[in-house]
Amino acid sequence: MKINLDEIIDPLEGRVVVSKDRQGQSQARFDLQGLPRVDAMLVGKSALEALKMTEHLCGICPVAHHLAGMRALDVLSQSEPLSKAAELTRRLLHYGSIVQTHSLRFLMQDRDAGIAIRLVAKKMLVAAGSPGHFPVSALPGGVRALPELKALKNLDEDLPDAIEAAEELCDLAFRLSKESRLADAFSGSEVALINEDANPDVFGTRVRVVLEQKIIDEFSFSKWNERIREENPHTPAPRPYLRALGVNEGRYRVGPVSQLSIGTLPSPKAAAAQERWLAESRNAQPARAIITLHLLERTTELVKQLSRLVGQVNSEEHTAGRPVKFSSGQASGVVDGPRGILAHTYATDTEGMITQATILTPTAQNEPWLAQLLTQAIALDGAQTQGALEESIREADPCLPLSSAPSGQMGLKVDNV
Repeated sequence: MKINLDEIIDPLEGRVVVSKDRQGQSQARFDLQGLPRVDAMLVGKSALEALKMTEHLCGICPVAHHLAGMRALDVLSQSEPLSKAAELTRRLLHYGSIVQTHSLRFLMQDRDAGIAIRLVAKKMLVAAGSPGHFPVSALPGGVRALPELKALKNLDEDLPDAIEAAEELCDLAFRLSKESRLADAFSGSEVALINEDANPDVFGTRVRVVLEQKIIDEFSFSKWNERIREENPHTPAPRPYLRALGVNEGRYRVGPVSQLSIGTLPSPKAAAAQERWLAESRNAQPARAIITLHLLERTTELVKQLSRLVGQVNSEEHTAGRPVKFSSGQASGVVDGPRGILAHTYATDTEGMITQATILTPTAQNEPWLAQLLTQAIALDGAQTQGALEESIREADPCLPLSSAPSGQMGLKVDNV
């Protein structure tokens, strides 16, 4: 089965649907019906076939799909725990993909800073073993190869300038966010990954839920499929919710705003910017810049650790070249990508064939948040509405090229139903 997205949707066009609720108030939502669910494509495939497919499921966030699927396959192949060197290599790949994705926005704000960050992101991906657009680094139980010392040294030389550029972009984003027409009045929970030290971690192993600035739940990402339910299963707009809170109270969002709202970042420069963000803005635009700064700071330490390990260990002990056998069972793999949490859940039979698959994207999880933003936008004066609608899309950042379209070129269609 082959799906060409350009045959289903216009990548630079989106549809906003406006309707009346029971009280006669106008409500808006972003139409996701043109975005197909691709999880059904994995059913009936072997786990190894699924491995190759996850590398190409999405052209916008391929690394997040690659690593989320791989985390599930690690469990189903009984390949855990990973070696420290393999885990750090995957982490470098993930960091690089997030920095690269956010750099597209920065190019429109400060071209020189955006280019500096994009170039260092490319070096992160190359060092992690994925020089092309689609990732090939991870295999069940490890990685194809550990980074080369030369690539790590080359990356390390460029990190200081990239960190300085990211700091400048944070300041710029704070200034630009003051021009926002929208108030961040999301009524649900914040959901993001944390590490063993309870700090926000885009490659963490635990999920934290925060509501009204209070931690209300934490759980291992292996429990994802038990804690999260879909109101409309298997549809493009599944409306997921936290099972413990129910359909009405359990709405939540994911992404950079949530990543900054669930705990203190463990990197000094980004933590200082986060403190300012919590006091001033809480918009997604500076949040993306702060997360980028945070990941570049963390990469500095990560490169040092990897350089020591690569020089000391036998590479074959940390790479996955041996045959892999998958057992029957169910497992979830979760990463916190550039747009937020992406979750892959697979069930396999005794032959290692996938019998069930559920992929929950950040776009689907953030759809209720985007609906609130769009509803704010249509309530504004007519002259401001179009700009506010575009701002809503950029804020919630659905996984479509239109999210990065220049001002006035988003191609939104508004349909009154």
